[in-house]
Amino acid sequence: MFSSPSKERKRAGFNDMLTVQSHSPPMPAKLLQAFNQTARDRHWQFQCSPAAEFRQNELDAALAVWRERARGREMPMRADLTARAMKPFLTHMSLLERVKTDLGERYRIRLHGSALARYSGDATGKFLEQMVEPERIDAYRTLYDTLIAWRAPLRVVSEYQAREIDYLTGETLLAPLAVPESEIPLILSITYAKPRSEADPTPVHALLQRKE
Repeated sequence: MFSSPSKERKRAGFNDMLTVQSHSPPMPAKLLQAFNQTARDRHWQFQCSPAAEFRQNELDAALAVWRERARGREMPMRADLTARAMKPFLTHMSLLERVKTDLGERYRIRLHGSALARYSGDATGKFLEQMVEPERIDAYRTLYDTLIAWRAPLRVVSEYQAREIDYLTGETLLAPLAVPESEIPLILSITYAKPRSEADPTPVHALLQRKE
């Protein structure tokens, strides 16, 4: 089914903002506000805000490691986050890279922790399209594109929609990692999920509005 012209204009406008972000200084409020508004308009499962504090204590600890390893730089190198430094979070951790392919730019999952694999399957080495249903792929791609444009850690709150895990809600630290000879950072994702009955009862689209 084709989108209405008004929806196409909104989508093009947000994509244009992401393109501008990759070549100019950050416009933090506008970038995240645009993502969150698009998520509300298109009924996506995500909302995001600058990573400041988390409900999950482990994510606060992971953010502290990211900041310490950055050592005053915009972001740490991938090599700075050693297995020893990330050991407490490894089972909940993913690494993604944006790569150019014959089908255009795609996201490949380089690492997918065992705790995540228990409810979503092992995604290591697979492309995002192999793990995410077609009706949800735009939400994930746009979230990751936003993180790459933002170039700083984000807190993401999710209400999962896939049938197998639609009883879960998740909280994620999403953060960039520099790689040699590339302007496109890797994406570090650390996620803790719990049943919605145990999570904050505030709807995901309202939870972060006060931080925008």
